[in-house]
Formats: sequence, structure tokens, C-alpha cells
Amino acid sequence: MGHTWLHILLLFSSVISGYARVPITPTVIMQPNWPLIYRGETVILQCKIQGGGGSQWMYEWRPTRLNTSSIYVHTIEYDGGHFSCRGSSSHGTTDWSDVLILTVYQLSVSPSWLSPGDSVTLSCEVEHLPAGTRFFWYKAVPKLSGRYYSYELLPGSSNGTDENFYIVHGQTNTAGYVCEAGTGEPKYRDPSFVWSADPHPAASLSVSPDRVQHFRFDSVSLSCEGNSAEWRVRIFTEKDQLSDGCYWGNLNGSTCTLKLFWYDSGVFWCESGSGEFSNAVNITDQYNYGPILVSPVHPVAEGDPVTLSCRDKQQKLLSKVFFYHNDKLLHNDSREELNISAVSKSDEGFYKCQHSGKESPKSWMAVRALSSPATSSFPVMLIVGLVIGVVLFILLLLLWHYRRSRGVAFFRSDWIRLFI
Repeated sequence: MGHTWLHILLLFSSVISGYARVPITPTVIMQPNWPLIYRGETVILQCKIQGGGGSQWMYEWRPTRLNTSSIYVHTIEYDGGHFSCRGSSSHGTTDWSDVLILTVYQLSVSPSWLSPGDSVTLSCEVEHLPAGTRFFWYKAVPKLSGRYYSYELLPGSSNGTDENFYIVHGQTNTAGYVCEAGTGEPKYRDPSFVWSADPHPAASLSVSPDRVQHFRFDSVSLSCEGNSAEWRVRIFTEKDQLSDGCYWGNLNGSTCTLKLFWYDSGVFWCESGSGEFSNAVNITDQYNYGPILVSPVHPVAEGDPVTLSCRDKQQKLLSKVFFYHNDKLLHNDSREELNISAVSKSDEGFYKCQHSGKESPKSWMAVRALSSPATSSFPVMLIVGLVIGVVLFILLLLLWHYRRSRGVAFFRSDWIRLFI
């Protein structure tokens, strides 16, 4: 009898506290129901309570989210994870559902900035990789009619690969890539990009004013040049967002003029309807009250002169400025400009300027290495010399054969010296 009253008392207490057990186990359903989710995609998780009758359920999620049967999981915010749910009503609370493991993968590229001819490694990174997963590799092709891209399989990838990496040899220009883990069907998504700073690409992007750093509210013109008549400007922001670089700007032919108020700092490039990518450039938006560093947008060739300066919001050239290279002070004395008479690879790196205690953002200055003229011309000179030597030898043999057939002793030491 005492045990019965104790049981009733415990049941009453759990009902009052809202935790009476309802003998139902919910199920978490994912839409779309793909085993592997690409980072940046959004999926919907639904908490299904079968046999719950007409009860009005309150829902609880791990990670916690109340009073909703569905949650949107943005995989750019949730880097995978474990999700479960349960429901509560006037009748009590269900058990927790089985855990749904959300496996997220993403493509990384290295290097992300390249010199023409570099090899680029694509890596499809997956945690808790299911056994037997195959990887498919694609190159992005711009579609000017929409935001997304079409995709072309890379060589040797039609049946997928066992390895989660793929090496592109001899990369020469800006390009976008995606990987698919587990399926051979590319979905609509933003690719990962390899950017080229080549100053002589098949398609090129120029910036006016020609500098990396600009003040917020400044107007900047981006011009696309190449074989195509149709272009769009793209930006990949520091917040890892890909968007139309001229959405808030004014497009006139192949030139986009925009105000940096609408944009974050990021990488800009041009894409054509014929599948061309231009070189890419960094543009930094300075929105505080500090100065900006005036530095070249495109790589500087070895041996060329370079001048860096510091300007204020009124575009006034500042004096008494300190310049830094990779956070190291270059000179103990202040100056108006930093002049490098002939840049070398050692001058490549991040630069910033400081004026009256205020610093500009950092900007990367790339230096393009040039091949030595003597080295590059040596093989040509060697080949030409060999050809001339062979021709002279054949002529000598023919002449000797001709003279001998006529019985004339022709060769004397002074003739030999003449031919040699």
C-alpha cells in the first residue's frame, strides 16, 4: 500500500512539474535528405511526433530551440553537429529522439592566391566520413543569367576518386571549383575560388583610382576587358559571402562604378558569359578616421620602381609618415613617401603607414619575378650554334667529295683556317 501511494505521489509530482513521460519517441527528419551537406547550404530539420493525437506540442531541440517543430540549420553557422528533439504537452513530455548527425563538408583550395603556372590542391574536407565515400571534382562556369554557375567535371573525375584531394597542374588564371562528396550531381552552390593576380591575363580587371585602399563612400570604377561583350563583376567579401559586385552600383557597358558604402572589403574580379575569369584584385574599405595607404593594385615586376604614400580623407598627401613592412618599421625617421627604386622578391609582403598615431589598414604588395634574359636566351643560342655547326660540316664534306672526285688536292691549312 505504501509503495502504491509513493508511485502516485511521484506521478503527481512529475505531472505538476510538466515532466510526466509520454510513451512516444519523436523522429528528426532532414530535408533535403542528403547524407553529406556542403558547408554554406541550409537544411530543414523537422521533429515528427507520431501518435501524438491532437495535442498541442511545445518543442525542444538540442541545440536548444523551443516551440517550433522545424528549425533551419545554416551550415555556414553550424559546422555539423548532433541534433535531437522532444515534445511537451499537457499530457507530459516525450523521450528525446534518436540523434541525427549532420555531417558537413567543404572545399578548401591551396594556394588561394597564385602565380601563373602554380599547382593548386583542392581538398574536400569531411569529418566523420562515411566509408566508401567517393569524391567528384568540378570547375565552375559563369552563367550571367543567374547567380549560380554550371559545372564541368575535371579530368579523371567522371567516376569519382577515392582520395579527398585533387591537384590542378599549371593553373594560370582565376577559377572556381566545387567538390561533391558521395554523389556525382553538382548542386547549386557557391564555388571556392583560386585567385590570380597576373597582370597580363586573357581577361583583365582595372581599378580607378588605381590603389588597394579606399575610404568608405568613395566611388570606385571597375572595368572588365577581354574577348567577351558581356561581363559581370563579382566580390567575395571578408565575411565569406559571394555576391554581385555591381548590384548596388551603376553598370555602363563593361565598367561598374560603385560606392564602397554598400560593400565590405573583399576580392573583386570579372566573369564573362563565355566562361572567362579576369585577374582578381583586393579592395580594402577604410571606414574609420585613420589614413589610407596608396599602394599598387596589381603585382609589380621585379626591378620596377614603386612609390607608396599615405593620404587622408581629403586625399591630401601626408608628411611625417612612418611605413611598415610585415609590421616592421622600415625607417626610424618619418617621411612623405616610401620610394623603392627597384623592387625585389624580398620587398613582397604587407605594408601599412602610420600618421599622428593612426594607422592605415594593411595591404599586400605582390612582386612578379622575371626570368633572367641571359638564362632564357641560352637554350636558343645553343640550338642556333649547333645548327650552324652542322651545316658547315655538311658543306665541308660535300666540297671535299667534289674536289676529290676531280682529283684535285684542295685543302691546305690556310683554307681550313678560313672555313673554321
